Amino acid sequence: MTSITRRVWRLIDEDPSIRKDLARGIVNVSGLAAYLKEHGVEGSLDSLISAIRRYKGSAEVESLNEGVSAALKEAVVSTKTRITALHLKNSTNLYKYLSELMRDPEFYKSEIFRLIKSRNETLVLIDSESLSRARNFFPEGNIIKVDAGLAELSLTLTKRGWSSKGVMARLSSELANYGVNILVILSAEPRISLFVAERDLMKAHEAALSLTRR
Repeated sequence: MTSITRRVWRLIDEDPSIRKDLARGIVNVSGLAAYLKEHGVEGSLDSLISAIRRYKGSAEVESLNEGVSAALKEAVVSTKTRITALHLKNSTNLYKYLSELMRDPEFYKSEIFRLIKSRNETLVLIDSESLSRARNFFPEGNIIKVDAGLAELSLTLTKRGWSSKGVMARLSSELANYGVNILVILSAEPRISLFVAERDLMKAHEAALSLTRR
């Protein structure tokens, strides 16, 4: 197998949309070859066309794709709106402020409360109505910025779905196809939560539902 063929087949294996359309026989092979060439695959158009026509998905890849499709079909999709991200600068006192916030009865029972720590900052995701109250727990010097107008798209997977490889890759690829930028990703069995701009939630929801129906 030539290096061109391997490159073409690998790119097809990595793109579920192209694989699906090839299986259906609805791909313009010349157009796909031109697309691959524009995206850095070296070789003549004829050699790319030949590689595409000879493509057959490996049994391992096909089995993986079938597992991902089954996992997404069994998933339950849900959404939440009016979420705000509070970006906090890490400091020696930050954990004290956070512990006080988490002991507050209003936040303890809140459905929207996510906490993510990175090297330089800590991100707190809360419902927008609680923003003013939450800010009172932190000195202004600790608050880097506030991102309002976020929404959460969640997929609750079955146990089998959770153990399937490639679910997150398929999901993020589909949202990208719909023009949706994922701002934050959180996952803990059995749920994957994607946070997007609220204006993109309808497209994100449509993309997720399209995966559960295939």
